[in-house]
Amino acid sequence: MGKNKFLIIGIGLIILIAIILVLSPPEGKEVNIITEKTEYQTGDALKINIENNLKETVCFSSCFPYYWEKKNGGWKGYDYTSCPDGNLIEKCIASKEVKAFELGIPSIGVGVYRLAIPACVGCNLKETFKENQWLYSNEFIIR
Repeated sequence: MGKNKFLIIGIGLIILIAIILVLSPPEGKEVNIITEKTEYQTGDALKINIENNLKETVCFSSCFPYYWEKKNGGWKGYDYTSCPDGNLIEKCIASKEVKAFELGIPSIGVGVYRLAIPACVGCNLKETFKENQWLYSNEFIIR
């Protein structure tokens, strides 16, 4: 009976460890972009936190560090003019770092929105920006 007891306990521990590994969020796999609130008015300040959980630095464009997208069946972005100057990397977030940003909300109408942010993962300050990943904020409402 003693051997069976240890066998059952061992199998139980293996199953428990497997469940924990499956349910645990993968570390180092994402960048979280979260707004301070879920509802805003035109003209409000939109405050966001960008948390880099990747193992590499995440950098942003000097020309268009973010785009507004409106939910209308799917996500529709707004057209932006071309970049008048060279598109360089001016801001980066190191691995395991969190940075806060504040943006003014333009007159883009009421609806459900998110920010779409082109990123250069593994890049450095002052390099030419080359987008290799898109990041998205949570959804928020503009009234």
